[in-house]
Amino acid sequence: MHPGVTRLAGILPPHSGAGDPVDWDEAVRRWGTSFPADYRDFVSTYGGGSINCSLSIGLPLEVAQGPRGPLSFEELIECGYELLDLEPDDGPALRGRISWAVDCSASQAFWDTTDPDPDRWTTLVLTRGGDWVAYDCGMVDFLVGFLTGEISPQPMGMFSPDQPVFLNWREERRLKEAGIDPWPHL
Repeated sequence: MHPGVTRLAGILPPHSGAGDPVDWDEAVRRWGTSFPADYRDFVSTYGGGSINCSLSIGLPLEVAQGPRGPLSFEELIECGYELLDLEPDDGPALRGRISWAVDCSASQAFWDTTDPDPDRWTTLVLTRGGDWVAYDCGMVDFLVGFLTGEISPQPMGMFSPDQPVFLNWREERRLKEAGIDPWPHL
C-alpha cells in the first residue's frame, strides 16, 4: 500500500467493506492517462464517498447509477466549469486538470496533470470565489495535511477535520435505505 494511504488510514480508518474496484485500463482509455499510485490505493482502500458528509471524493468511472452513487470525474469537472461560469468550449481553464473532489461550499480539488508522470501530479484547489490555490503534494498527502492541520489555512471551506469519518457511497446508501442517519455526529 502507498505510504500516504497507510498514514491516512491511521487518521481516517476505512470502514469494513469500503473500497471500490475500478477497471484501471478502462479509466486510462477514458481519460488518456494513468492515475497516481496513491489515488489508486485510496480507491482500493476507501473508494468513492465522503468525509464528514462535507468533502466528496469521486471516481474516474461511473460505478453506480442514481443520486446516491459516487461522483464521477465528469460530474466534478462539470461543477468546475459551472463554478467558473464557463462552457467546456470557452477556453483552457480546466485543460490539464482533473477534479477528484468537491466540498459542500463548492470548492474543488484538482490534479495538475501537466507532468507526464501521474505520481508527480500536484493538487490545485479551485475556490468558490474562482481562485486557484496550488499545493505541492498529491491527493493523499493533501488529505493527510488537511486532516492534520499541516495544510493551513484550511484549503476547503465549511469542513472541520475534527473527528473525521469516511463513508463509502455504498455504506452511506445502505444506511439511508435502512432509515439510519449516516452522519449522526454532524
